[in-house]
Amino acid sequence: MQREKSLKYHLNKCKIGLWIAALCLILGMAGCTSAGSQETRQTVTGSAGSKSSDIEGVVTANDTVNGQLTLKDLGGSMETTISYDASAKMTDRYGQERDGSEIEIGEILQAKYDNASGRLLETGIPEDVWEYQEVDDYKVDSSEGSISFADRKYKYTDDTLVSAGGKTISLMEINPQDVLTVRGIGYNVYSVVRAKGHGYIRLANYKDFIGGMIEVGSDLILPVAKNMLLTVREGSYKVILCKDHSTAVKNVIVREGKEVTLDFSDYKPADRHIGIITFDIEPAGADLTINGTAVGYTKPIALAYGTYQIQVSMTGYTTYKGTLDVAESKGTTVKINLVEEKAEAAETTTSPSSSQKSNKKSSGSTQTKKMDSDHTITVSAPEGAEVYLDNVYKGIAPCSFTKIIGSQTISLRKDGYTPKSYSVDVLDDGEDVKLSFSDLKESSDATEETEAPATPAASP
Repeated sequence: MQREKSLKYHLNKCKIGLWIAALCLILGMAGCTSAGSQETRQTVTGSAGSKSSDIEGVVTANDTVNGQLTLKDLGGSMETTISYDASAKMTDRYGQERDGSEIEIGEILQAKYDNASGRLLETGIPEDVWEYQEVDDYKVDSSEGSISFADRKYKYTDDTLVSAGGKTISLMEINPQDVLTVRGIGYNVYSVVRAKGHGYIRLANYKDFIGGMIEVGSDLILPVAKNMLLTVREGSYKVILCKDHSTAVKNVIVREGKEVTLDFSDYKPADRHIGIITFDIEPAGADLTINGTAVGYTKPIALAYGTYQIQVSMTGYTTYKGTLDVAESKGTTVKINLVEEKAEAAETTTSPSSSQKSNKKSSGSTQTKKMDSDHTITVSAPEGAEVYLDNVYKGIAPCSFTKIIGSQTISLRKDGYTPKSYSVDVLDDGEDVKLSFSDLKESSDATEETEAPATPAASP
């Protein structure tokens, strides 16, 4: 009996010991967590010791009203806030003096502050810091954490500052239409700032042009489809819709984060005279140009009334040059027989003809992307939002559509809310893709209507 009591005593003693050890472990972890959270942000208030201290980091905030500058350690998450006034010496990358209001978010600075008062003494840009402005041709590869531009590849991390309008954003919110300022040291990128953003163009009452082409400025050329929402860099543009022999033109201003609707209900087809021309050219395979533009002639060509210069050429044959007039709508055949260079010259005959330039928007305007018909992309949130993949409508979230491999832009739109775009990398991994995005923000002025009328014009 005495032995049993002794055994129970030792067991209870062991249990108490385990409880005490567990409690100490929990308290220790809490202490570490608390200390870690405090280390991510600090404000310099002054301390004893050496007269001054140095810090190097990326500017994440500049409170010009209260005179406070916040720097984040390079490659880390520690943020330090330092007070400054007019007595601080501040210089730019060229050594020229400036004041605190000129310091931009995303700059990489080296700062010295007084330990006694905690106030900034001087700040400048380290010599090894590089900066690229107006970066508009770049590629972000999230799978390897790289961003490529200016024929070089740089590395970024989760601690790289990405900002727009003074606010931190995710790298997914950077759209290929955006213009960036990128800063770093060596092959490491420490800040990406969106210097110029993007907005959206929505088309209305344009069914006559579906299947044709749309040109926005000189950079964006796309086939016209139903329910289009175009993601476009902010700025002023001439928008041209073309199909067959019809063209409509509108001018538009695109503002960052805003949607503008172009209504083509006032479009009226131009009353133009068209002639149908059939070319009969020997030998087969000869090249035909009309007003300097290569034209296929296996089918009849519709050409507006007028006078045009044509040329037919083929290796080993004498090139034919002539003037063709189109003055009637009935079908006309133009017969051209080229003469071999070594043979005696023979007559070539032509019939009255007319020409039109081939649609300059149709050649090389689209890129073929690899499709994975066995898998899908599913966008589950935000529910009720319209989903667009590279400007083409896909459905109302939640929705699924065929998987397309490569870099894609997914745009989300909902009446009464500010549209949002995300850049995503879709891998060729034989898997379905499931995406969920944050809710759209309500906006009373997300949409603005353009009053510019549609202008009918003849195809060039």
